[in-house]
Amino acid sequence: MVPGAAVGVNAAALAGRFALAGGVRAAEPLPGGHINDSWRVTADGAQYLLQRINPRVFPNPPQVIENVARVTAHLAARLRAAGVADAGRRALRLVPAREGGQWVLGDDGSIWRCFAWVTGAHTTERADTPEDAYRAARAFGEFLRLLADYDGPPLHETIPGFHDTAARFGALAIAVHADSRGRVAHARTEIDAICAHRGIAQVLPPLAITNEVPVRVVHNDAKLANVLLDDATGEALCVVDLDTVMPGLALYDFGDLVRSTTSPTHEDEPDLSRIGVRDEFFAALARGFLETAGAIMTPGERSLLVFAGQLITLEQAARFLTDHLCGDRYYHIARPGHNLDRARTQIRLFESLVERAADLQRIVDRVAPPQPSG
Repeated sequence: MVPGAAVGVNAAALAGRFALAGGVRAAEPLPGGHINDSWRVTADGAQYLLQRINPRVFPNPPQVIENVARVTAHLAARLRAAGVADAGRRALRLVPAREGGQWVLGDDGSIWRCFAWVTGAHTTERADTPEDAYRAARAFGEFLRLLADYDGPPLHETIPGFHDTAARFGALAIAVHADSRGRVAHARTEIDAICAHRGIAQVLPPLAITNEVPVRVVHNDAKLANVLLDDATGEALCVVDLDTVMPGLALYDFGDLVRSTTSPTHEDEPDLSRIGVRDEFFAALARGFLETAGAIMTPGERSLLVFAGQLITLEQAARFLTDHLCGDRYYHIARPGHNLDRARTQIRLFESLVERAADLQRIVDRVAPPQPSG
């Protein structure tokens, strides 16, 4: 975020410690980041993205950068091998530090990295049309496909238990028991609504053990805002914000796309009557995701696409509600009760996904008929 980002920081000097194409001319703080502080750096020959990794979210920043370096190198190699046009804009590229390695250490102990700026591209926060949803889903499906044969060093778990739904429910139970801010009484309806479905957390772990739903390299924060789009054509170029890339399940990514895209409202909409699944957006997600990732997906993964939306939506409801009960320590709030409103929208969307499950499964079957067993 810009507030506080530039205080006491000589971003130009830090940028100069990376192997840029020329001397640094400017370093401008960028708005909108929720986790890491970012600057747009202009050098003689090119532009760059300079970032300070947030250690409160990522306890081991060098491991985050190691993951990003391994993944982006693999993506670039796959794109080059396939002869993809404009491959240099379709995978992020870390700029090495002049003293070696992929990051530099600030005077205050902070960890910094630098990416080459992808020119002629932008991101957008919301899917306004089914075509927007389709492009996002294709991008994340392609990301999974390109990484399906990743055989480099094992990736680090940059945020332990990030999509451990049972642990998220456990954290909620602890917050309810502690009631450190005296908010439980006013959130009892939401607590009960989430806890009534906590068995949902037990569905995927045994399937991962049997490889019916295999562990893959996945993004873990799949949404349109994390897709870089071409300024001229609107085409999806590549997936960005790779700090949560680590071993996980493809269903996490599809579920997050469903959660973040299918409802017409923002995730803090106070009018719950406006929240629900838009069929045409869900169909666009299923079509785009299966067009690019379908060939690598197992029958088990395909059969659980609708469930994935339910799982991730309820998990996010638990996260918002936990943060509300603990005093809003993780998610930024703009008003009292903001995280409670967010939890309510997720609960209502979850209910809509459950109510419409049969209809949504028919959509999946139309997009990609079930594969015959054996």
